[in-house]
Amino acid sequence: MARRHFISTRWPGLRQVLLLALLACLLPAAVPAQTSPVPPRAGLMWNRTGLPAVFPLQVKTPAGADYYLTLSDAETGAAALAAYIEGGAFFKVLVPPGRYVLRFASGERWQGEDRLFGPGAQTQRFELPRVLEFAIRGAGIKAGHAVTLFRQQPGGGLEAAVAAQHICQIASVEGAEPQPVPASARRLFRLGGDARSRGILHLQWRLQLGGPQAGTPLEQWQRSLFLLGNPLLPPRASGLDGRDRRPPPVRFRSYSVRSLFCG
Repeated sequence: MARRHFISTRWPGLRQVLLLALLACLLPAAVPAQTSPVPPRAGLMWNRTGLPAVFPLQVKTPAGADYYLTLSDAETGAAALAAYIEGGAFFKVLVPPGRYVLRFASGERWQGEDRLFGPGAQTQRFELPRVLEFAIRGAGIKAGHAVTLFRQQPGGGLEAAVAAQHICQIASVEGAEPQPVPASARRLFRLGGDARSRGILHLQWRLQLGGPQAGTPLEQWQRSLFLLGNPLLPPRASGLDGRDRRPPPVRFRSYSVRSLFCG
């Protein structure tokens, strides 16, 4: 009886131990694993200046890492703009006017704007040694820059080369194209018959010798000597043929402005 009592008292404790061991195995699987933030899309991330971004900035980078670019005001040090660049891919962004210091951070795994690409050597930093100015030059030329990052040797530090890049604005006036004058409107009428017949008829009218009755074939024939087409139309003055009339002035309707890269 004592042995049976020992087994009945120890079995509930063993069951609790097994239950705790099972929970310990399942607990790590229930806790979600921490994942790195998804890298942002390449391009502009934010612009805190409140000014329109109209000046070109092109950046060429070596492949193998991504880049986080920030522009800071050269006078105040305030952050002006940030952009994300995929290494080795073509990148161009428009920036607001001003004088800026360019700073780059590069790495392989993006971990957010606070941690960048990770602590220590996981994030490599580079600051452009010269201040870049973005401003208007001359008549409608937007002056920007093209920055090329490169490494002298694999695994070495970054270096940069800077070249000028401009956007030129070309204005053109768009006016109404002159419409060709139809041939029928160049001369409103032309004389018919021969000069002798027209002269005889003219003298008869001037001497009031009378004429054929209106609407008769003879009257229509006489009219045809002076006006071809409908003989019942009244004669018109020869000064309306338009040869001495000046064409109407062309009034411009609008103008257009085109922007293109010019250097």
